[in-house]
Amino acid sequence: MQAIAVCQRLLSLSQEESLVGTVHSVFDHAVNLELGQNGLIGLIAENKALTPFAMLVRTNAPFARTGVRPGMAAYLKHGMVSIPEANISLELVTAKPVDLSVYSIALGNVAQAGTILTDRIADFLRESDTECSLAPLVIGGEGNVYTRFLAPRVRHLFAMVSAEDWDKAAQAAADCASCGMGLTPSSDDLLSGYFLTLNLLYRAANRPEASAHINAMARAAAKKTNRISATFLLQSGQALANSALLALFETAFSAQDDQAIHSDIRRVGEIGSTSGIDMLTGIMLSLRQHIGGGKS
Repeated sequence: MQAIAVCQRLLSLSQEESLVGTVHSVFDHAVNLELGQNGLIGLIAENKALTPFAMLVRTNAPFARTGVRPGMAAYLKHGMVSIPEANISLELVTAKPVDLSVYSIALGNVAQAGTILTDRIADFLRESDTECSLAPLVIGGEGNVYTRFLAPRVRHLFAMVSAEDWDKAAQAAADCASCGMGLTPSSDDLLSGYFLTLNLLYRAANRPEASAHINAMARAAAKKTNRISATFLLQSGQALANSALLALFETAFSAQDDQAIHSDIRRVGEIGSTSGIDMLTGIMLSLRQHIGGGKS
């Protein structure tokens, strides 16, 4: 195995601290390590999107067939990640470092870019799976059992954020969490997209104090869901995105390349079964709220 790209924050952590933990979970395309209080650290197959505090790994077989198992001891130290029982040793210092913070994006005309991005996401969602995803929350239609359950909760979250009633907004975020199918429930994916976009928009509005409130909402929601999904929620509250989402934000808000937006949206939409679709739904909710006059 070889680490070919690494989240810059994970690389820094590996050079600053020595952590001992265990393998949390193993899938064909990912391995999650439980190391200290830093959330889950990921080994991700090289053809997938890089996630915060993770590395992309080149391997000859799916992770589930490499001998790594939950409960095995895992180590992070001296720029290395190792799982000795599975004969895995990955050198991070030779991998390409990637900054996954949305704060790294150079912003152009945010209002114009946000309007274009909203329209392009809506076009994509109209062609996507609405039977199981949360897309009907923003594009309308019959919906499903999840959208019917979440609709009043999302409206309440929307209202509390608009009113900047942050204590109630945190509770509203928690009330939305852990709804839907999948390893990362649909509502958690929606919240991740929503929190990331809020971070970007508040930065554009020169409101750094608001980031603490987004982080508080993410922490409240994380307490209501599973460990893997909670990790992504906490990271989105800290303005850290997976590489596919970050590329979309860069294309839309920095390069403002309308043609490239289509392919970037499609790449995000292909994440998981409906995870990417639900993230895009959350992005669209936030854009409508802050660029579309608060209407949803």
